Amino acid sequence: MDVNATKIGQIIFVLTIIVVFFTLKFAKGKTTNLPLIGFYAILLNVIFAPAGWVFCWYWSTKPQLPKK
Repeated sequence: MDVNATKIGQIIFVLTIIVVFFTLKFAKGKTTNLPLIGFYAILLNVIFAPAGWVFCWYWSTKPQLPKK
């Protein structure tokens, strides 16, 4: 079996970028600290990817912040 670590790393990197993009898109208008959400999304996707997907889902279902 030929395991190519470079390809696996590239796939993980691309999936991380996609999930972080969607997490930030969903969290916009729902949080006051968007950079921290981005940092958490990157951290979760690099350490344990399914946790990053759940985090993305969480921000997609959270309601908008009330307007002042």
